[in-house]
Amino acid sequence: MTTATAGLNLIEDPWIQVVDRSAKVELLAIREVLHRASQLSGIVGEVPTQSFAILRVLSAILRRSIADRPGMAVDVWSSLWECDSLPATEIDRYLDTHRGRFELFDAQQPFFQVAGLKAAGDTVGPLDKLIADVPNGVKYFTTRAGRHLQQIDFAEAARWLVHAHGFDPSGIKTGAVGDPRVKNNKGYPIGVGFAGALGGVFLEGATLRETLLLNLVLLDTNGERYRSDDVPAWERQPDGPGVRTNPVPTGPADLATWQSRRIRLVADENQVTGVVLCNGDPLEPFNQHRLEPMSGWRYSDIQTKKAGKTRHYPRTHDPERSLWRGMSSMLNDLATTESTAGNNITAGVVHWAQRLVEDGVLEATHPIRLHAVGMHYINQQSVIGEVVDDTIGFRVGLLSNRILRSCAVRAVDCADEAVSALSWLVANLTRAAGGDADGPRARAREEGYFALEAPFRRWLVGLDPRNDTFDTQLRAWHQVVFPIIDQLAADAMSAAGKPAWVGRKVEDRWLDAGLASIKYRAQLRKAVPGAFAPTDDDGDLP
Repeated sequence: MTTATAGLNLIEDPWIQVVDRSAKVELLAIREVLHRASQLSGIVGEVPTQSFAILRVLSAILRRSIADRPGMAVDVWSSLWECDSLPATEIDRYLDTHRGRFELFDAQQPFFQVAGLKAAGDTVGPLDKLIADVPNGVKYFTTRAGRHLQQIDFAEAARWLVHAHGFDPSGIKTGAVGDPRVKNNKGYPIGVGFAGALGGVFLEGATLRETLLLNLVLLDTNGERYRSDDVPAWERQPDGPGVRTNPVPTGPADLATWQSRRIRLVADENQVTGVVLCNGDPLEPFNQHRLEPMSGWRYSDIQTKKAGKTRHYPRTHDPERSLWRGMSSMLNDLATTESTAGNNITAGVVHWAQRLVEDGVLEATHPIRLHAVGMHYINQQSVIGEVVDDTIGFRVGLLSNRILRSCAVRAVDCADEAVSALSWLVANLTRAAGGDADGPRARAREEGYFALEAPFRRWLVGLDPRNDTFDTQLRAWHQVVFPIIDQLAADAMSAAGKPAWVGRKVEDRWLDAGLASIKYRAQLRKAVPGAFAPTDDDGDLP
């Protein structure tokens, strides 16, 4: 094996997979992606987290390209939004200035790598250490096998290189020669790549240009400009094999390109054939909310008491929970920007969009999608478990209109209560028949949420900030929920069987299908009152 010394410049040579507005997939270089951003729908990758990692690199380039624009932050952003394309002159000037740092196989400063990085004995690891869709050690459960693991082309290697810095699992790594942290030729765990610790969120527009601008957050959650020395990895001196002296992040560009690993790709003239992958700069994810806009943050009471200081951690995504079910938390947290004890904090990209609408530079009716992406790790974060990838669309005015937000929150809450009514019905039917209720109840919840997901997404898109008939819209949602849940309840009653209808004593009270149905009806009426004819006892919708 030899190390290639030429072969791919990421600014000029194609390596990013994109989709144009006719759904055609293309491979483009950084310069062309940014020049054609208004003609592209978005970035695609081998896995969703790869697209997210590359989006963060492009965002850092755009951020640095316009860093010297004078004026207030919102005015700078507004001038970019009003144009039909991204600022090509400023982008080209920036890319030309740093072109040399984007050579994938430069002898002195290869992109996102350490020149001459070696392990003891000059051993080289296999590509499955770099490629995230290969379960390490469980190759029978992957579609990538045989010769595809022996070599990959330069473009794909570049994509996985960017991904590794963001999402590489924790665990023992190859020990780099020259890294004082190494013991017995091993690099001991420093945690997952920084992006892997996040509950990644970003806003999507109709084009990649809109997406990049919607995530170009120019003020932190305290309304302050980011530091002028917030620079990406390629504007710093190249790294060596060891950790940098006191590596403290300076802002979004720094975090988007944080060098969580030390890597060297090993290649012949045409293909990458192996990798040296070692520990890089460690970074604890807590209290990074002012610098990292692409994640929500949860307050940790336990860690705050242990540290004696307020601590907020990234709010990671639950692979078992769809994004729409978490809308309530995100919208409720919008009212909180202070990093005080007890408060959760919504992602900076969401706060920024809220401000743009309130300042009148982003139309409240503009359609956007909230995109959640993240990686779930297992075995002490040493193995990739699942990848989370979910989107939900709405008009951006939802983020700034308090009444509209309340309407959406109430809609999610009523769906939760209706599904709860269904799950308790199934649980009571099971108990009445003498069975264990936990499993059937959990399955009923899954069925209920699955049945409501697509209708909720359609209903949310229809919420229009220009209307003031939110009670009517919420009542309409109740009328959607009722027949869906009631049909599942009817199916459960039909399948209950004679033992449930006969019933039995449960916790000193008689329980049968009839009583279970009465309790269910009362719960459902409370959950979706707008689906029932009003009575004298009914007031406004809760």
